Amino acid sequence: MAFLDTINNKNLLSSYKLIIQTGTHELLEFPERKESLSNDWREENGTETDLDLVRFKDKEVNLNCIFIVSNDTEYWDCYNAFFAEITKPGLQSLFIEDHSKTYQVSYKKTSAFKKVAKRLKNVPKVAVKFTLTLDVKS
Repeated sequence: MAFLDTINNKNLLSSYKLIIQTGTHELLEFPERKESLSNDWREENGTETDLDLVRFKDKEVNLNCIFIVSNDTEYWDCYNAFFAEITKPGLQSLFIEDHSKTYQVSYKKTSAFKKVAKRLKNVPKVAVKFTLTLDVKS
């Protein structure tokens, strides 16, 4: 788990108190190929497929994330700042330190928000887990 991950050159941990826990492995998968142009000629056996121009679909990835903050006020500040950044117009640059690679992404949705009820090592912190779904440009 790296803490040098960034969105648009802003450190996720120091700027937003956000950690990507799991899901970055999905970024490593090669994208699915788009269907090539083909024609099923009536007078010929089989299908003629044009394989000269190979193109790929964008990927959709699910990142399991967590905000870890000192109190509810800090949570809402970080929440608002992060989502303002990730939902800006255009593609966003997501750098994953474990991969030493920057991905061009766009926000799709979030789900499964859950406030962690137990304290972290007897330190009064607010922790909120969620799943962040992004489209990754091929």
